[in-house]
Amino acid sequence: MLKAPWLLRASRACLALGLAATFAASPVVADTPGTVSASTWPAPRLDAEDGPRRYARGLTGTFGGRQLRYSALLEETIVRGRNGSPASSIFSTAFVAHSKTAPARPVIFIFNGGPGGASNALMFGAMGPQRMTSFTAAAQADPAVGLTANDSAVLDVADLIFYDPPETGFGRPLPGSDPKTFRSNDADSFAAAQFILHWLSRHDRLDAPVYLVGESYGTHRAVMLARDLRAASPSINVAGLVLVSQGLTYNGPPDRAIRRLPDPLRAIVRLHDVVPLAWYHGLIDNRGQTLAQAVTAAIDFERGEYAAAILAGNRLSAERRARVAAKLATFTGLPASYFLKNDLRIVNARRDLLAARGLALGQFDGRETEPLNRVVADADRDWEKAFAGLTGAMERFTRQVFGATGLPPYRTIVPDPYGFEESWRYIEPPQPGLDVVLAQQLQLNSRLKVMFTFGVFDTTSSMGATELLVGQFSTGPDRVGIRYYPGGHMVYSDDGGRAAFNADIRAFVTGGMPADGALPNIVPSPR
Repeated sequence: MLKAPWLLRASRACLALGLAATFAASPVVADTPGTVSASTWPAPRLDAEDGPRRYARGLTGTFGGRQLRYSALLEETIVRGRNGSPASSIFSTAFVAHSKTAPARPVIFIFNGGPGGASNALMFGAMGPQRMTSFTAAAQADPAVGLTANDSAVLDVADLIFYDPPETGFGRPLPGSDPKTFRSNDADSFAAAQFILHWLSRHDRLDAPVYLVGESYGTHRAVMLARDLRAASPSINVAGLVLVSQGLTYNGPPDRAIRRLPDPLRAIVRLHDVVPLAWYHGLIDNRGQTLAQAVTAAIDFERGEYAAAILAGNRLSAERRARVAAKLATFTGLPASYFLKNDLRIVNARRDLLAARGLALGQFDGRETEPLNRVVADADRDWEKAFAGLTGAMERFTRQVFGATGLPPYRTIVPDPYGFEESWRYIEPPQPGLDVVLAQQLQLNSRLKVMFTFGVFDTTSSMGATELLVGQFSTGPDRVGIRYYPGGHMVYSDDGGRAAFNADIRAFVTGGMPADGALPNIVPSPR
């Protein structure tokens, strides 16, 4: 229900955390006939090589209730371009438990999105052995926020490798190489697949179960890696994908897309994206009904009377239009006149929902707000400053744990993220979209399982569109499921969300698909 142009702009601006999130909410065809999707780049091979900078440190910690000895590794890898020439330095940070069963222990490769973002949000927000003591938007911008032990991290059941793509983190293009070499979906996956093959081979883990955790644009990377690693030499059949705040059908800036009439499915399925925000801020009843009750009622309405009204379009009678607008007001707190003016749609939830209070919803998490009259265009935000806390956490961690010196400044986000994405090549016809690629990989790899994770206060991705997407796969809930958390785009932004997120990953890696979860119990805003 959130307006597509704003979502596109937000995804381009919030690149370090992987915020590509706009959906053309069309169903995935259950059967995907025709040629199986393949990369426009060569199949990956064991071509990457060690870079000169490598650091290791032995550590101990308690994870999942178990005390472990483990190694922390900061490693540089040189990946090659299409022509086989060394093209870029990339860095990874790995945490590997000392275990007698190490060769068979699961390995999780973890990355954020963008494109153009490093992996330190997932490292210090959720999955690393240390985490930031707070992960609000203010904390992410504050270099003084410290680190503390993260006992919910899943190092007790799997080794964790945080991957920073080319041009992010400490990595840089090599002298003489084209800095834009890996600025496309297929090229980005090619670089990541080279790195994964090299890491598995170097650490004698080619037979280990491989899991991928990607956030936002990182969900693009994860799906393409499932495809490209299966075609690689040696071939890797990925065991599982965790797709965090996914945006699989986002395919680039809006000025490159074919302009189309408004998508009725988008309006229908996104109504209940807005309901949690209205409920939390007290725009609708949040004392006499739980969040789950409010969302369930909205879903019943959107799949019945609301869907019929949106599909009828300008053929809807004035009487029915007024009735639907009045009901929309009860679900969102916005006046019926707003919906009558806007064809029964919410134009911009982030700016419109709390406009009467002079507030806009937060960029990542709708529980947070900012003054409406001071909201700047996404392209005008100082993104380096917005993530200064994350950058500081990584640089302190690197100095204190590894004693590393002489590295370039860490890039949580690339310079000029808008320009970076303008130079990025997304999927081009006749290549299929990533929803189709994922459907194909589920059919080709009978052991592949996929867990979508979603924060109910996400102001960038769409819970409703995700549910629609998952429902169209021919693969059942034993292999494809959704879990919900009390967070925003970063589902792990508070203690409860982080603990639940890691618990679900632990279950996903050690057992099977966690059952589709209910909406979390949440205390609304005290206002």
